Amino acid sequence: MSVAIGINGFGRIGRCLTRIVAAHPDPGVTIAAVNDVAAADRLAYGLRRDSVRGNFPGTVTARAGHLIVNDQSIRVFNDAQPERIRWAEAGVDVVIEATGRFRDGDLARRHITHGGARKVVISASADNPDAFLVVGANQRSYDPEHHDVVSPASCGVNALTIMAKVLLDRFGLHSVSTSVMLALQGWQKVHDGLVGTSRNDPRLGRAAGDSIVPHNYVVGDLVRQILPGIGDMMFSYYCVPTPVGSLAELAGRTDEPVTVEEVNRAMAEAAAGPLRGILGYDPDPTVSIDVKNNPASCLLDPSGTQVTPEGAVRVRGWFDNEWGFSHRLLDLARLVGDRRSETSLTSGSARWSIA
Repeated sequence: MSVAIGINGFGRIGRCLTRIVAAHPDPGVTIAAVNDVAAADRLAYGLRRDSVRGNFPGTVTARAGHLIVNDQSIRVFNDAQPERIRWAEAGVDVVIEATGRFRDGDLARRHITHGGARKVVISASADNPDAFLVVGANQRSYDPEHHDVVSPASCGVNALTIMAKVLLDRFGLHSVSTSVMLALQGWQKVHDGLVGTSRNDPRLGRAAGDSIVPHNYVVGDLVRQILPGIGDMMFSYYCVPTPVGSLAELAGRTDEPVTVEEVNRAMAEAAAGPLRGILGYDPDPTVSIDVKNNPASCLLDPSGTQVTPEGAVRVRGWFDNEWGFSHRLLDLARLVGDRRSETSLTSGSARWSIA
């Protein structure tokens, strides 16, 4: 059964979602409609030409309020407010809210109450969603009766949570600290700006290409909410001037001392088994550009694993902050859009426990 999705906001994530669906002969989803303030011909151009992803490997045209992608017609709406978008008219089951503007669960819920969709997946860390669901960690806690607006948190939270999940299940994990280095974001500024910043931090308005910019993002609170057994965390988050490819590091203490070999073996076994497609494992020396177009939430870099005799452990993972996260959004759309309330996730049958 194919789930019909609508994409609100045809920015970086919206276009990645469309490329991924178009590239797979049976992706389990169809894109029925997109909504953006830009006209259909401008959306078509943005999909055809991309400075990071390259030219679209197919055909994209615009015609009479529709995008035609590889001969597939996609309805185009141009409404600024979610309550005005006629999703039901286009046959949409699940809306992926990708504007970055409607992160509040009550605002996003208007896609259901006014637009006629059944479910909403917010493509960001949200305020007041019905549930935070990270594929590979806690997606089996999804309750179709009560979870209508869900969020997978963020790309960085997904990368950290997947590494933490393996350590927590296999060795126990506590006293955790994390660090994320995130590639350039669409909301960042080319030159210093005093308006348009978020989270009341003026540093987020500084020129993105000139500095490493600290970001006061509460990633630790979200990881702990998804994995309650992890306990309190310390965290840091930075935006760095690279076009694609991000880095996540996680340190903590295990219940008993472990070796580098044991940690890397646990990660490799999870990547080849229950977390296949969600966690990757690559023994080659890796830099950020190497993870471009990788669909995993996290690519474990075994050269970054460190331990101490006292039980401290540190692991490192790379992730394509757009591409991997877009795959997880589609996984969630399949999950919540399945009317039978059960699904076989394309990225692999991730179980609750990998111990």
